[in-house]
Amino acid sequence: MKKTAATTLLVCAALSLGGCATPVVPPPAPTPREPLAPSPRLIIGRVISIDAERGFAIIELGADAPASALAEGGELIARSFGELRETGRLIASRYLRGRTLGTTVKSGRPSVGDEVVWTAP
Repeated sequence: MKKTAATTLLVCAALSLGGCATPVVPPPAPTPREPLAPSPRLIIGRVISIDAERGFAIIELGADAPASALAEGGELIARSFGELRETGRLIASRYLRGRTLGTTVKSGRPSVGDEVVWTAP
């Protein structure tokens, strides 16, 4: 009887230490993800002044604003800084001095501090 108990104990120990005989199959490799595409919207500056009566807005341009975004007649979007909600549409004018651009308010009610975005072609 002692021999049977010892054999049973030895078999149980071997099974608990050795694990089961079924090979572990690693999970499949994750499928490669497509990288995020850059947004076509580029922040070019901020509204620094508004003349609501005449329908003008003055934009302070960022250092990296592309020249094509500043072309006369180009459409720009003003949006609230925190919520990114569109507040108005602006039309670029020929009045460009250094990093300051004059625009005409096409629609909406942009506010001082709104960021100005250009949609790249």
